[in-house]
Amino acid sequence: MLLCPVIRLRLCAQNNPFKIHDSIYVGYREALKVRSTIGVMQKSEALYQKARALGDKKGECVALTLPVSHFFYKNDSLKLIEVVRRLQRVSRENGYLQYYYFATNQYVYWLLNHNHTLRALNVTQQMQAQAQNDKNDYGIYSCLKAQGYIYLARKDLKASIQYHEEALAYQLKYLPEQDAALNYSRLSDLYRQDGQYEKALEYADKSVEAAKTEMNLKISMLERCRLLFEMGREEEFMQSYQQCCKQMEETGVVYDNLLKVLDAYVDIVRGDFEAAQEHVKGNYKLQCSIAVRKGDYKAAYEYSLKAARLGDSIARQIQSSDLAELTVQLSNERMKRKAKELETENIALNLANTRLELEQAQSQAELEKANAENSRLALKNRTLELARVNAEMLRQQDILEEEKMAARNRNTLFSIFIAFLLVFICMLCFYLYRRKQMENKLKHKNQELVVAREQAEESNRLKTQFIHNMSHEIRTPLNAIVGFSQLLADTESNFDEKEKGDFCHIILHNSELLTTLVNDILDISALESKGCELHVAPCRCNEVCREAMEAVCHRVAEGVDLRLETDLPDAYSLDTDEHRLKQVIVNFLTNAAKFTEAGEIVVGCSLAEMPGQVVFSVADTGTGVPPEKADVIFNSFVKGDDFKQGLGLGLNICRRIADMLHGEVAYDRRYTRGARFLFILPVD
Repeated sequence: MLLCPVIRLRLCAQNNPFKIHDSIYVGYREALKVRSTIGVMQKSEALYQKARALGDKKGECVALTLPVSHFFYKNDSLKLIEVVRRLQRVSRENGYLQYYYFATNQYVYWLLNHNHTLRALNVTQQMQAQAQNDKNDYGIYSCLKAQGYIYLARKDLKASIQYHEEALAYQLKYLPEQDAALNYSRLSDLYRQDGQYEKALEYADKSVEAAKTEMNLKISMLERCRLLFEMGREEEFMQSYQQCCKQMEETGVVYDNLLKVLDAYVDIVRGDFEAAQEHVKGNYKLQCSIAVRKGDYKAAYEYSLKAARLGDSIARQIQSSDLAELTVQLSNERMKRKAKELETENIALNLANTRLELEQAQSQAELEKANAENSRLALKNRTLELARVNAEMLRQQDILEEEKMAARNRNTLFSIFIAFLLVFICMLCFYLYRRKQMENKLKHKNQELVVAREQAEESNRLKTQFIHNMSHEIRTPLNAIVGFSQLLADTESNFDEKEKGDFCHIILHNSELLTTLVNDILDISALESKGCELHVAPCRCNEVCREAMEAVCHRVAEGVDLRLETDLPDAYSLDTDEHRLKQVIVNFLTNAAKFTEAGEIVVGCSLAEMPGQVVFSVADTGTGVPPEKADVIFNSFVKGDDFKQGLGLGLNICRRIADMLHGEVAYDRRYTRGARFLFILPVD
């Protein structure tokens, strides 16, 4: 069976499901029609260059999926590896990792189709480690599913079922928007092969219920139809077969191989065994079943032998391939070990050469020292000679007056030379000192430039992250508001008042989420630009806490106790900005309501906890803050749970407001029942 995951496009729902430039999408659809020909390579490259010119990074990735699919079906391993690596590199550079894992999965399925199950398993395990490092849900899900196919190819049904179960559970939890029908159908098929028919039927029914597209619905119905026949429920099988035929008459035929099997089943039920044999030529298992129905046990025995031989042949091919790959791996390990031994020998040789060079340097230093000593002795001898000449000159003063004058002239010239030499040495030292200063200054400037560049890159990264997070978080509530508003505006809908009330509640809830996101963006912009002013005035602490609780009480989950605990009298007031104080407490309460589904949320106000300071606190019994995020939870775009809505700006806004009010915000690590955040303001 040829394995290849296909990306199905639901054109009935939207004209451009990839959300890429329309011209790129049109070209992609045209190229798909010729992906089996070499002409698809030119079309793919042209689409890629066009996407680059338009700045459509996702379009670049979509264009590069075409050559991957082309060489997958052409069985060109070298070209397939080349285009897979290119798509992996471009998708990682552009930030669309789903195409990185799509490319890797294509290579894994190609290995499976050529019986390289061991290499496919190694590649999948490496891809799974990469997906966990990237924290990419699609990558982890696709790795689990690929391992299920690998163990199915290796005839290990138990392991295959386990991995497909894990893949289905992961998809339902982290990728709920995807169609799970094919996963249910695959598990139904595996349980059928394992003889667990009731379990298989349970998953077949779930597959039909979960199907979101006509294609997946037809595949699910066909799989359920085959299962009913093998369970011996022929009447239900015939009814299900009629439903499948009706569905395919309306929407088109799909899955020709399975249709032939079902047609053979229908002929068997009707007793037309000759027609059934024509439908399943080459399928020894089904031919064996037909022979048993006919009572021809000799033919059934021959067909069962052929099926067993075919299965043994496939198993031997897989085992031979695995043994060959293991042999190659052992050879590679042996070559690596030899290379390491040679590297050790080279290091020892280099060490010996270094020791020899050190001994030569020591010998050279001793030689220079001897030369210096010889020069000193020569200078001393010249000094003695000069003294002897002076004595001789004194003794023969009258006779050698002219020689004395010449000696004075020589001494004068020597002094001038020495003075010039000293000046030259001083200037050289000054030059070297200035040069050293300039080098240090240049090095310092280079370091400043490196820091400035890193800051600029970090600023650009934060800006990109902010835009990405903002667009994603704003799109979610907007889609909900638009979708349910259209349902309410549809005059032909038959919704009752309760359902309409639920729709209005959802629209209101998402409107509040959208308002919160926009307010956070405006607040962080104002705080960063220093464009907000403080209005300091006396305000009553308990009253501010109660107003904040009233502002978020509708967001608290049903059954959660929201209350105030204070040791301050109601008349106690504090000189601060009441609006900003309330904003911090509301942000704390919003986070607590988001992560608390049961228990309580307690707003605290105390002078006793930290004498000389008023401590406002919000404690909950929710999920708490992960230990690895406790130190960075007040930074921009940091969220306690990446799967909860929000930009990760609320706590950062609280910290900025606290700095403006000469206070501080903190996370109480000693609190273990959930999360407890503190806002501390000085009394003065």
